[in-house]
Amino acid sequence: MRNALRLTRPEPPEQAIQAAVLRYLAIDRRIAWAQRFNTGAIRIERRDAQGRPTHRFVRFAFPGCSDILGQLASGHFLAVEVNRPSTKPTPEQAAFLAQVNTAGGLGLIARSVEDVQAALDAFDPLEQWRAA
Repeated sequence: MRNALRLTRPEPPEQAIQAAVLRYLAIDRRIAWAQRFNTGAIRIERRDAQGRPTHRFVRFAFPGCSDILGQLASGHFLAVEVNRPSTKPTPEQAAFLAQVNTAGGLGLIARSVEDVQAALDAFDPLEQWRAA
C-alpha cells in the first residue's frame, strides 16, 4: 500500500492575500485609489421602550460585492475579489465581476499579487470599443 499521508503546501489565509494585494495596489502607479470594502451582515440585539428584546439585521454592502474596490488612474472602476487558491467565487461575486468588466472596468479574482499584476498588464480599456 502506498503512503496514505500526502503532504500539501498550506494555503495562505484570505486575509494575508488581501493585505498583500492592498500593499501592491498602494504602490502601483496605474491605481488612483483602492480600499478594502467590508461586506457581510450582523444581527443587532437590543430592547425596545417596554424592555422587550428586539433585533435588527444590518447588511454591509450587497451580495456579491468585491473585497477591494477602487479606481484606475485612467478613471476605470476596479473590483478585486480575493480568494484562497482552493476556493471559487460565489455566483453573486462572479456576476458582479462580469458586470464590472462588461461596463468597461477591471474586475478580477486575485489568489495572489501576481494575479493582480497580470490583470493590470493585460487590461486594455479600449478593447470593448475596438470590438464594436
